[in-house]
Amino acid sequence: MKLLLLCFLCLSPKVLLADGSWSFSGVIRSVDKEEPKIVAAHDGIRGFAEEAGELELIVGTGDHQIAKPESLIKGRLVEKGGVLSLENIWPSEPEAERSMMLINRDLTRPRIGAVSKGILKVGDDLPRFAMYNQLADLITAEQIENKAIVLNFIFTRGKVPSMSPATADRMAELQDKLEAAGLADSVCLVSVSLDPEFDTPGLCYEFLDERGINHEGYWMLTGSKKTLDYLTKQVGVVVAPSEKTILNHSMVVLVVDTKGKIFHRIPGTRWKLEDVYNRLEVMLKGWN
Repeated sequence: MKLLLLCFLCLSPKVLLADGSWSFSGVIRSVDKEEPKIVAAHDGIRGFAEEAGELELIVGTGDHQIAKPESLIKGRLVEKGGVLSLENIWPSEPEAERSMMLINRDLTRPRIGAVSKGILKVGDDLPRFAMYNQLADLITAEQIENKAIVLNFIFTRGKVPSMSPATADRMAELQDKLEAAGLADSVCLVSVSLDPEFDTPGLCYEFLDERGINHEGYWMLTGSKKTLDYLTKQVGVVVAPSEKTILNHSMVVLVVDTKGKIFHRIPGTRWKLEDVYNRLEVMLKGWN
């Protein structure tokens, strides 16, 4: 507490009184158990606090839920009315960042042994890629190896009832049905964010948590826009900015088998839960 107070007092009156924002990079020291606050250490914040120190920061509900002590993070430090908060929070572990870069680099390369060229079709391999999930864990092909996958695309700011909200709700229902049938451990449900510049892991967590999902079995993935652009191009999802809805986009659901090959492809928004579930059941139980 003394260190926090000292760091606060060392700031110039100009900094304390003026609203602003600064790039932040540091490590979480502790997480408040009751309030959405963390204490984070830094080695200096250019234009705000040149000396290393610690700050108590307000964070979003989702960021608070997934914050882990000793985790490296980056984000945007924001001061409004004398109150400090941290927004746009991302993991910042060098090893994870390097792994993500190397894996996603393969998205730019031609697919070897693909059944068809252009947009991915049934029988093609799902490309390898790496992104963060809503728990701020790096997800790679190894985490979903030997599992069936149901993959689609959404974003947290999507408010059109028949689009992202409906897809997320249907995925939550599918998760419940798989758990009831004892198939949940064999299937990974994945929604990739179409809005990665906004959708941080914490915001993805909050969006899914409102739907009561099991965070271990349904992941919302987010990462760099460059990775997203390569992935959507291969999958055949078209995205464009929109003044009214933030993003206009097409939709598709991919059912991927346990060997990583596309088993079924459903274009559009009106995919039926029973249809996807039945295909998963046939695939996993080996029915003819």
